[in-house]
Amino acid sequence: MKNKLRRNLQSLQDAYASLCGLTIIITDQADKRITEPSGLTEMASLLFGSPCATAEHAIANLLEKVRNVSKTIVYETRSGLKMLITSIGICKQRPYYILTGVWVDGCTKELITGRIHETVPPGECEDWIQALDKVPVLDQEGVARIIGQLDILADTVQALLEREQGGEYSAYDLQLMNLIYLLDPASPEWLQGILGIVVRILGVEFAGYASNAADGDQFTVLETTGMPKDNSLQGASFFYGEGFLGQVGLSKQMGYWRNADRDLRISFFAAHGVRPKVLICYPIKYKDKLYGLLYAGDPVRPELTEEQADMGMLVAHQLAASMYHMESEALYERQRKRNDTYKEIVQGILVTQDKEDYLQLFIEFFQQQLGSPFMCLLLHTPDEAGLRIYSSSSAPNELYTVYAEDAEQIYFADGIPGFNLLNKPIRREWKSWQLVEHPMVFEQRLLGLFTVQFSDEGQRREYETIFHMTNVLLVTKLLAQQPQNTPSGTDFMRLLQDNLLIQQPVVHSRAADIRRLAQDLLEPLSHSAEEMEWIGQAALLAPYPIGLLIKYLGDIPAVCVLRHMHYYLTDYNGQEDVGESSHLYLAKVLLMLTKYTEQGGRQWKETLPIPVPEPLMRSFEQLIAPPPVAVQQEGGVRFTTRENDILDGLLTGLNNKQIAEKLFISTHTVKNHITKIYEKLGVHSRSQAISQIYQATGKKDSL
Repeated sequence: MKNKLRRNLQSLQDAYASLCGLTIIITDQADKRITEPSGLTEMASLLFGSPCATAEHAIANLLEKVRNVSKTIVYETRSGLKMLITSIGICKQRPYYILTGVWVDGCTKELITGRIHETVPPGECEDWIQALDKVPVLDQEGVARIIGQLDILADTVQALLEREQGGEYSAYDLQLMNLIYLLDPASPEWLQGILGIVVRILGVEFAGYASNAADGDQFTVLETTGMPKDNSLQGASFFYGEGFLGQVGLSKQMGYWRNADRDLRISFFAAHGVRPKVLICYPIKYKDKLYGLLYAGDPVRPELTEEQADMGMLVAHQLAASMYHMESEALYERQRKRNDTYKEIVQGILVTQDKEDYLQLFIEFFQQQLGSPFMCLLLHTPDEAGLRIYSSSSAPNELYTVYAEDAEQIYFADGIPGFNLLNKPIRREWKSWQLVEHPMVFEQRLLGLFTVQFSDEGQRREYETIFHMTNVLLVTKLLAQQPQNTPSGTDFMRLLQDNLLIQQPVVHSRAADIRRLAQDLLEPLSHSAEEMEWIGQAALLAPYPIGLLIKYLGDIPAVCVLRHMHYYLTDYNGQEDVGESSHLYLAKVLLMLTKYTEQGGRQWKETLPIPVPEPLMRSFEQLIAPPPVAVQQEGGVRFTTRENDILDGLLTGLNNKQIAEKLFISTHTVKNHITKIYEKLGVHSRSQAISQIYQATGKKDSL
């Protein structure tokens, strides 16, 4: 293979590794590698950093298993590590593969650790464990997104390899292609640079890009190159199906026309003084989403070669991938900013006592976020007669007053059946406005409506969850100011926990991990189920300001635990805090588990601001220590029938109470059986027992 092609493939691979956030390498069936690994991580280096690897993960052995696979697949090793394998077909053969990885499922990391201890030589085990700590966790949506990106990469690599194999390889063209990866999509000149490359690769006079960013029924030319300023087409629009370009937008398939200047569909260009003889147009699409159209033409050349058309297609693929990536980054940035602002509005509503102030704060927040031409809150609480109207201006105008009269007749009039049970958004047309009405419901009573006109369906979906959560918050706040309906501390706690799940799922997941660790740690130490519940509640409330929790939840045990932990983190100077001994102890437990889940590895102990009691630290280190491998693998550990029933519950993720209910026994009996199971296996925790069972019984031969 020529060095020039190899370098360009390397640049292409580097760009996609950065986009995917995983290691990528291109190799053949015998693991003769075309490229060096891009984005090489520690775990990927251990798996396929060396072409001569002889372990179970040797690439040549792995590829032998997928020889006849013709699409991108997810391959899971015996160790539970996952990667993607994309085959590249050339001349009805599949001699090349793109390997992408590695990642894991969140629920299998602990089991993978046990597998590493079982299979990796002791001298190398520590390297594998440290590498595993840095391996990303991906869900199905994340894997599907990367597969889509790899499909485009595979098409590009295939075209380049076929061109070399057919003797049609152009170093100049590939140099131009390589420039695409060096252009900065954030630059205002980025699209102009892409069009310049298209003109040079195709050898044509002009090129342009038309967008349908508004998701409407028209395309608008955003950028052109190679055309006179007076006749550049920039800003011109056309409909789906109209002319050459509109037909490509309708079909989402490439269009190519010779003698285009003699075709009546040339009117869009002719109206601007442009009459191309040859015209080509590529749809810029990713996963069936059409971002726009890339077109190019020439008033003199009669046609383009097939090779030039193929190279243009490669540029179109790259442009589509970049558009998707930019959209994803923009969406993430909007989500981040929206979440930050939402946290502020939640805190503002919770701490603001005056009803008029926090309701106006609510309206102003969403108006700032959405810029909606129609938005209002209609309130119909038991302590007030008639509807109150809140809009983005302090004094509602006549339009909102008319709408409130209409809504009152539809939803709040006496004898209206069924509407009080509504708890889902309602879409309806009012005075040619497409409105979405969000009911505010408490105990089958309709307290109000929050009504919005969205700019499009995407905006509605983007804000639906936030509206739901904020509606719950407002209802709770409103009822809290009515003594006869004051929600309990449990209601507020559930609200805060649900809000954490929606707005910060990663933090919520970490809190759930702390809760499970606390149960495994405290159960063998004979702590009560009540104390373990306090730890779980405290972990889920920890992200909120301690002052806010004290104000709305009072001195409940979970808040007391958090208050002591806050003292240890901020004001501890060697002096023990004052309070109930059990709360102090649980605060140290929570602090230790929090540091462990945040830091991991060996660093967590160094970040502890306080000394932890030695027995507690020893018990926790035993809990997180890798489980020993059973000496007798087949039938060496014998369990009673009841113990096997308990084990089945453990392996399916049931807690003690669920196991007891399933087997019609007491939780005390379940705990006794689990203690005996731990003794037989030589382990100290539920997670170690599960890992040991998988190894000892062979219930999961391949992780």
